[in-house]
Parts: sequence; structure tokens; C-alpha cells
Amino acid sequence: MRDCVVLWARLCVIGRRSRSSRQIRHYSSKMSADGADGDGGPKQRFELYIKASAIDKETKGSCPICQHWFMITCLLGENQDDIDFKVYTVQADCPPKNFGVDQGWSKKFPVVMVLSGHDKKGQDLTGTKYDTFEELETFFESINKECPELKRKNAPNVSAMQAVEDVYNAFNGYLSGKGTKRLLSELKKINDFLESDDETKFLVDNVLSFADCYLLPRLQHIRVAGKAYMDFDIPAEFTLVWKYLHEAYKTEAFRSTMPSDQDIIFHYEKKVTFDPSKMKRKPHPTLESFTYTMEVPKDIASQIGVSPANGDVSQPLSDGLSNVEISPQPTHQAVDVE
Repeated sequence: MRDCVVLWARLCVIGRRSRSSRQIRHYSSKMSADGADGDGGPKQRFELYIKASAIDKETKGSCPICQHWFMITCLLGENQDDIDFKVYTVQADCPPKNFGVDQGWSKKFPVVMVLSGHDKKGQDLTGTKYDTFEELETFFESINKECPELKRKNAPNVSAMQAVEDVYNAFNGYLSGKGTKRLLSELKKINDFLESDDETKFLVDNVLSFADCYLLPRLQHIRVAGKAYMDFDIPAEFTLVWKYLHEAYKTEAFRSTMPSDQDIIFHYEKKVTFDPSKMKRKPHPTLESFTYTMEVPKDIASQIGVSPANGDVSQPLSDGLSNVEISPQPTHQAVDVE
């Protein structure tokens, strides 16, 4: 039996023609047969494993941490010719055998598995696996040569993170019945931070930063799940937050890594602790077709002076980033490949 990676590649091509196995993007530019980039330097080759949808078990899942690192991966791939990666969606309760489940696998996601490459100090990373926040941060910083804005310890990111790091915790508290006071306070803090430097599109610059990759997936959860379960809308008075979201919806790194609205809603189905009879309409995410909220409300769009729509939000994003391939997780059964 050949190496499992070869088997997975074949299965992705001929074995499972579902919507999640369609090529969204495959980063292979300037890749030579010997694994070097177009300039002759070695490639950093790795696989990123993210949680699959809890609904269809194959498409991108709702985990905001996974989307955070998926965005980082895509942005590095866009800006560095020496990055070569593939992304796999994985059923969290049924991981591939190469995860080392029998060796005390931590069951944390996302997971990076390095196929070949070296860090900036020349240390060989081949065969290394990373699955904690600290390990993932260390890995991505070790291969990050050209994108200081994607480093958490970069001074602008440190300031931005102080403004955004508590909003998601406040949202979870809101869903558990603690009221809106803290959540609104944290959203105002973000709005005030954006107002402090309103010449940039995003938190620290006109390009996405580490802090943006942290905040945007969580802000999308607040918008989508908050509306579904609590009829909560980000207040219109937070115009800078809405303008920020509008700009983010136009970026490929955010759009193409985004889970469906239904997966986001389903993510909180067992976490909402208030009386569901108080909801205007009980969500049924597993019975609905996938949609993707990526436009600001018309009244707010008019208020902030933008067009509300950023494209068709009712269809899966199958053509987003031009360099990323997303495939369902590999099979767990041993299959002979001729």
C-alpha cells in the first residue's frame, strides 16, 4: 500500500464528487518537480486539517479557531512563493489514523502536519505536527518571512488584540442568559478602536492582520447566531464595525474560508441555555440549504455610504481563492492503490 497521502490525493480526485470535494483552490504556483519554488528555494509543504461541517460532515465547519488559522494560511500562501499547502476537512470524532489517536492525540483542531520544510533558523520541520494555539503560532511565525502583520506579537496587533479579544467570550455569556450589557460594551470597544484610526480598512492596516483573522470569524458568529437565537443585531450606531465587516466581506481570505450560516447556527444549538419558546422562530439549520451572509443591511449600507451586496450569498463559494484546495478528510479504511 502506498503512502497514505498518495491515497488521499487519489480519493479526492476520483472517489468523492460531492460539493465539498470540488476544487476551491490548490496552491501550486512555481512548484517544480523537486519541491522547489520558481526561484530555486525550498518549499514549505504542509497540510492543514480543520473541523468539517457538523451538518454534511464534509464542507468547512463552524469552528472559529479553525477559520482563524485557515485565513492565516491563505494569506501567507498569497504573499509567499515558498508556501505550498492543502486543506482537509475532518470529522472531529473520527480523525484520520495518521493523527496518532493511539498515541495520545489531543483531539484539538486545527492541526498542521509538515510534509517538508525548514524554519527561519534552518531547522528541519519535516514530520512535525502542531495542534495547540502556541504550537500553531510558533509554526506559522517560523515560516512567515514577508508578512509582519500576520504575527501576533507585532506591536500593532498587540494593541488591536487588546480591543477585540474579549468580545467572543461576552457573546457566549449573552447566549447563556447574562444579558447584552457586556457584549455591547465589547462591540463599542471595537468600534472605538476602529474610529481611532479610520484611515485604514481593517484593524491595523489596509490588509488583513493577525488580529483581523482572530476577530472576523468570531464577529461573523455574533452576527449570524446572535440573530438566529436572540434576534440580536449589531447596533447600527456602531458604524465603524459595519464598515469593517463590509470591507472584510470583499476579501477572498475571509469569504472563501467562511462556514455556512447553517453551520454557525447549529454550532450553538446545545449552548443556548434560555427558553427557546421566547424565540420568534426556532432555527432548523440541518433542514435548510446552505447560505452565506456576506452583505450589510440596506439601511446600514446607506448610512455608511456603501453598496449593501458583495455578491450572491445563497450559493457555496466554490471559486474563491485561486490557490487553495479544500478536500474532505481522507478515508479511514485501508484501500489498496494500484
